Amino acid sequence: MHRILFLFLFISALSSCSRDSGKTQGDLQRIYLAINDGKLEEANELLVPENKLSTSPLESDGYTKELYGQVHVLETIAIGDDDQMIIYKLEKHERNRGIQRRMDSEDFKKRQAAGEVKSINEESGVIVYTVRRMAFEVKAGDGEYRYIIDPTEKALNVHFPNKRKEVQMLMEKYFPKG
Repeated sequence: MHRILFLFLFISALSSCSRDSGKTQGDLQRIYLAINDGKLEEANELLVPENKLSTSPLESDGYTKELYGQVHVLETIAIGDDDQMIIYKLEKHERNRGIQRRMDSEDFKKRQAAGEVKSINEESGVIVYTVRRMAFEVKAGDGEYRYIIDPTEKALNVHFPNKRKEVQMLMEKYFPKG
């Protein structure tokens, strides 16, 4: 009986120390679903003001239409007491009317060689890519957590003025340039 009680207390203590990664994954999923639906105001509610969207980052023209799919949080790295770097995989579904031409392109071949191509359905013209990305979760002035999904210099400087060097080192470690 004491073992069970001790185990329960230990698990409770651990869970109270770390933020819920399921909530983080759910928040990121809601951001990308809102972008899919063209509801940028809804996505912006979860983003920091310096990272708000004014246009959709998805490509949509006569030949190509993109949609976001599943978000899978791979790792979170604490930055101080309240902020964290999130490394996640994001699926991007690309419907392409000229799928053969797309599959012959240099960009597609590079992405396939990098392991980003998850699946190809030539019949329906859909290619699913899995892209490894980073975001930052920061505690806003109202005590709520907001996200930086596009880590621009402005957003990072505003939210990490005293930890900028540490954040830059993490970015280079997990996403080296080149």
